[in-house]
Amino acid sequence: MKQKWKQKLAYIGAVIVLFSFIHDHKYDPHYEILENSDAFASYSGGLVYIGDQKFLDSITPNEGDILVGDYRFDHTDPEYEVYDSYKIHGREARNEILEILQEYERLNPSPWERSMESLRLEMFFHYYSHYFGYEIDRSGTTDLNNRDEEKYDNKILRKLFWQ
Repeated sequence: MKQKWKQKLAYIGAVIVLFSFIHDHKYDPHYEILENSDAFASYSGGLVYIGDQKFLDSITPNEGDILVGDYRFDHTDPEYEVYDSYKIHGREARNEILEILQEYERLNPSPWERSMESLRLEMFFHYYSHYFGYEIDRSGTTDLNNRDEEKYDNKILRKLFWQ
């Protein structure tokens, strides 16, 4: 019995060591900050609109457009909500959206503070949770709040899932 336990531990250790050699994924985001437009930016899949609920309710999005609720000053835990985030297919597109949010934050500073690494991992988990039908009502929209920074700032999970 002890031998099987030792074998399992050795196997888990070997897997962790192998994953530690995986190189970080390099992103090459393609987005543009827009002027004279209701949309804040464009990305490879469409337009990105950022604002409060009243503004977002006034938008009729096209296929691929992303609506982001800006609740950085409205809640005790500052956050953005990326609506229908499960429709953002692919790591590169998700990264473009997150880069846009970081640029929006840079131009419009607030108490919201999240690292790109934790944002990528949270978007990844929300996307795949929805894809596999896990908590559909919660996983379709990604809430990127400050409180989740510690939860998703995990180097091992980033390595395992190439985020």
